[in-house]
Amino acid sequence: MKRFLYIIIVLTCLTACQKQTVQPKVYGRFVPERKDDFAWENEYAAFRMYGPALRPENPSNGVDLWLKASPELVVDSFYYREHVLGLPYHINYGKGLDCYKVGHTCGACGLVVMVDEDPEDKIYVGGAYDRWEIIEQTPEKFVFRLEYDTLMVHGHPLKESITITAQAGQMLNRADVVLTGKDDYEGIMWVGGGICIHDSVDNVYTCDHCGIAAYAEDALSDKTAAKMNYDYNGSTSQGRAYMAILIPNGASTNVQDDVLYCVRPYNFGDTLTYFFGACWSEWSNGEESFPTDQDFFDAIHL
Repeated sequence: MKRFLYIIIVLTCLTACQKQTVQPKVYGRFVPERKDDFAWENEYAAFRMYGPALRPENPSNGVDLWLKASPELVVDSFYYREHVLGLPYHINYGKGLDCYKVGHTCGACGLVVMVDEDPEDKIYVGGAYDRWEIIEQTPEKFVFRLEYDTLMVHGHPLKESITITAQAGQMLNRADVVLTGKDDYEGIMWVGGGICIHDSVDNVYTCDHCGIAAYAEDALSDKTAAKMNYDYNGSTSQGRAYMAILIPNGASTNVQDDVLYCVRPYNFGDTLTYFFGACWSEWSNGEESFPTDQDFFDAIHL
């Protein structure tokens, strides 16, 4: 009898545990089926960075943005829909879409480097990553590292290591960047995040004291994505895409060459930490949403 009761108790506990299984709120993985993408998502948006198999197409070390309609995880379903079902993730079927154009730019809050007294006055970005590593993966937290063997800055090859942390309940990802190389620059090196602007600089919000650079644009600013969505549903309106960078304790912000940057002075070998994230005017989570540009800017400022 005691043994029977023990079995009943064990089975009841197992059933209860199964019912209480925590649903992941953040997620990420290496995506070999899409030319070595590394993709991840938090509750507010999904992102990807480009790997070695895409190198012949001259990608950058920038960040691509996928808009999400809710906190639901979408990365695997988007890739499945695109590569198995032949339904492009550039079209919104109700869950969100990939409509942000990166090209060879910093994209949506990727790493940028600038150097004082650079005669070309350039904003430097790199190419595809060389190695990836998942450091921690739980339902509430996802941490990974990408290593870049060559980041050319002002004629000098540098190495870049970027560790990105996504945590449940937090819109902004954390990026910890370390650059190493030959330190013989005449001017100060500035490092941080940048946002490629496809729309108007009137949609920019900055605060140097707060270390914030934020931007909003028409979600279908890319003509290809606009045409695909129009052909599918007869509309060129998919709301607004939002992006933001935050460097704690202040930063220098400005717009140059269609890039909104948020940077600070950097010493080789140090770890620079900046935070970045994104959302969509069509996103909602219960009563939480950001229907206007100002709603998003206010949320970042807090």
